[in-house]
Amino acid sequence: MAWHRCGRRGVIEAVTGSGKTDVALTAIDDAIARGLFALVIVPSRVLMEQWHERLSSWMPDAKIGRLGDGYRDRPIDCDVLVTTRHSAASRVPLPTSERGGILVADECHGFGGAVLRKSLLAEYQERLGLTATLERSDDAVETILLPYFGGICYRYDFGAAIDDGVCAQPRVGFMAVPLTSEERTEYDATEGRIVAARRQLKQIKGIPHEPFGDFLAAVHHLAANDAGPDGRAANDYLNAFTSRREIVATSSAKYEALGRFADAIKDAQGALLFTETVRAANHAIVRLDPYVNIEIITGDTGRRDRGEILDDLRDGTLDAVAAPRVLDEGVDVPNANLGLVVSASRTRRQMIQRMGRILRRKPLGSGARFVIIFAADTLEDPRFSEDRDGFLEEVEVIAESSRIFRPNEFDELARFLDYAGPAVLKEPETVGDFVAPELSADDITEWAAEAQPYLEMVSPELPEVRQPRQVREKPRLSTGEHPVALQAIGKEWALRCTGCGVLSELRAYKWQAMEDKVECTCVR
Repeated sequence: MAWHRCGRRGVIEAVTGSGKTDVALTAIDDAIARGLFALVIVPSRVLMEQWHERLSSWMPDAKIGRLGDGYRDRPIDCDVLVTTRHSAASRVPLPTSERGGILVADECHGFGGAVLRKSLLAEYQERLGLTATLERSDDAVETILLPYFGGICYRYDFGAAIDDGVCAQPRVGFMAVPLTSEERTEYDATEGRIVAARRQLKQIKGIPHEPFGDFLAAVHHLAANDAGPDGRAANDYLNAFTSRREIVATSSAKYEALGRFADAIKDAQGALLFTETVRAANHAIVRLDPYVNIEIITGDTGRRDRGEILDDLRDGTLDAVAAPRVLDEGVDVPNANLGLVVSASRTRRQMIQRMGRILRRKPLGSGARFVIIFAADTLEDPRFSEDRDGFLEEVEVIAESSRIFRPNEFDELARFLDYAGPAVLKEPETVGDFVAPELSADDITEWAAEAQPYLEMVSPELPEVRQPRQVREKPRLSTGEHPVALQAIGKEWALRCTGCGVLSELRAYKWQAMEDKVECTCVR
């Protein structure tokens, strides 16, 4: 209903396992019933198959087509077309219905790149974006995604999902391991480079010192746009930051410690091992293979092999699956109840995706558990790391219990992980079947009098670029050199020319105004 009340445009930002796909299926079903064509755009071939199966089951009488990975179905041949982002960008599948169409973008945070943004087709007037976290390291959320979808119409985090009984509440153990002397020497040298670069960066006017996520966003901004000493300091910081992460991600002590979790993995109802790289996943396989039945899934794993591996995990033939980021998004993973994080993700978004793989609703007697193995006295250390990006605090808030264990406290950690979940399983409240309000193009403006506003997006303040990088000048717009700005006028919206002040036609929704043009007097 939130999406409907935003004029059938918006992003649903909800954690993994909370029902985003079901919302999209309901919206598509409703759109088809109103004579619209539906386009579903997904990140990968695997997800294309998953969506095709779900749509075929949900709407058995509808014609469900596919475009990409060898499939060449056309919009004219089907009611719903499922396609990958690259195929949508290159083939441009337009709606066939005179009434238009609905576009559903799964994992929509990934549509901001220079090529993939071309798949966000303007010809679809109804737009639904799905994501667990609408975050990127660049400015594409503000410049591409929000202008296209209109804004975030509904947000649902782990705290709310756990309170509602939709997701399981985890028990989280942090396991400390030491760096070797060689790793510590290399780490300290890299840390020195980071400190020097950070000292210079924090002298720049407009750089936010905290929280760390805002500081890092400002650094990325300077690295990409400033050709002077500020940009060089930003690049020095990011290069050293990446090197430091690599040192702790490949720490030998982490993989030595993995062998001690063999009993916990075998006792779990499915375990997932998260790493950042294929190399790290292979290290984990080598360490655990003598003790448990474990397989690896990478980006090169074939579709059939991947399906067989996940099926084996689902039926208990496999104890665990190691995955270097490939299971972070979208893939239909069995309900594992133990997650082992050997190297934390570079982004909060990926860590939330990983948590969602384990926090899907569990049956009574199955407790969700997470172990995060970290290198002591490094950026990963949750006890005093200056570079915490806020995710660890979120984990600690939603956890049933969380605790840090020293290297000699493994027995205590094993007892801590002996967790069967809550004594009573909370049943989620249901509100019945969705009934679409009777809306037409004629009465949508009247109905918008009670429209729901989009949720606020808090973006970090970015410092001024003092020496911009030289870029090829883009041709000016035919409407002149003055930009336009979005302006609220009472409960309605319009575009205003910042040069002459002329307004466009008043619109009920923000997204309607954003698609208008201003007939101003600033033309050349």
